Amino acid sequence: MNTQTPSPTRIVILGAGYAGMNAALRLAHHTRGLPVALTLVNAGDTFVERVRLHQTGQVRQRPIGNILRETNVRFVQARVLSITPDAQTVTVQRQDEQETLAYDYLLYALGSSADKTSISGVREHTLAVGDPADAARLHERLAHLPSGGQVVVVGGGLTGIETAAEIAEAYPALRVRLVTSGVLGATLSASGRAHLHAVFARFGVAVQEHSPVARVEAGALISTSGESIPFDVCAWAGSFRALPLGREAGLPVNARDQILVDAALRSVAHANIYVAGDSAALTHDPGAPIRMACATALPLASHAADNLYARLTGGEQRPFGFGYFFQCISLGRQDGLIQFVRPDDSPTERILTGRAAAWVKEAVCRYAAAMAATPFGARNHRWPKQHRAAQHGDENQREAYQSS
Repeated sequence: MNTQTPSPTRIVILGAGYAGMNAALRLAHHTRGLPVALTLVNAGDTFVERVRLHQTGQVRQRPIGNILRETNVRFVQARVLSITPDAQTVTVQRQDEQETLAYDYLLYALGSSADKTSISGVREHTLAVGDPADAARLHERLAHLPSGGQVVVVGGGLTGIETAAEIAEAYPALRVRLVTSGVLGATLSASGRAHLHAVFARFGVAVQEHSPVARVEAGALISTSGESIPFDVCAWAGSFRALPLGREAGLPVNARDQILVDAALRSVAHANIYVAGDSAALTHDPGAPIRMACATALPLASHAADNLYARLTGGEQRPFGFGYFFQCISLGRQDGLIQFVRPDDSPTERILTGRAAAWVKEAVCRYAAAMAATPFGARNHRWPKQHRAAQHGDENQREAYQSS
């Protein structure tokens, strides 16, 4: 009679942002009491509320060890160096030594970072809003600029809009200009754009549209038309891209290095690699365009965790589905814009503005942090257009796993 205890199934989760942390906590709940070993890898030891990086003041951070304290998740603070899908290993750098982690299943959630390579000079002369270290340096620089200092924000998306409004409100003596290659608020309704322009006019934010950046020099942007736009500080809120690790591992990726995944959020080349958050590029139609955002990172992570658990317990792999409800934009701390949208993210003419919108935006930020970084929130997270059939009864799946 064989009395040996079977080896636990090894699940490694890469990244502890909104997606990775949510997936780790959700899997910890799903697999409690089962022979599963969960490992979460992240370069830093804190969970950073990335959606607040544009805000002045202290960035909100929580120790990962505290978040995982009551779970069965092992935390490894390390930088991911490489992935070898055929060998099912991940090589990481822990302080002065490298370590190899073996996995049976990998959940890749390393997110995205500002694209600092496509345009010459961005890395050397700008500070990226979405990077925690850059964001801290940006606010330090702003605090020491003299009256009349010129601040240029590059990017007409939601991040750029929020950054320009935040800086203009917090530092009224500075001159703030937003530069965009397209039209400010292009994804908004006419009423939404009107409110946005009114707020920018009140703050004194200059808007320069149809000005793609060709390169960045010390103290100036050079547009594709040859115009020089001077600055004392440049906040970069341009496009984002995924880390190159997936491409370097031989996984199929798109032009932004996002890993191509099937409807169940598995790599199209390796079915034991699940991908969530900004790192995922869907090859099926989930019902709406999936942009790099917290609003999509959490549903992707929860769905990937649910499908991975179903895989363990003999359940069915369910296709990811999603629909939008609104876009939330902070315009300083006392104003905001809630743009209601259709499930496919196209705008309606219904908006909410002013203090009420600012309150909703703050509530959404707190909700996102709770869904990502609290065990209760992660295990109960739901989202619009969710495929309800994907929610299997935990006990039935647990019995199937334990008897297999």
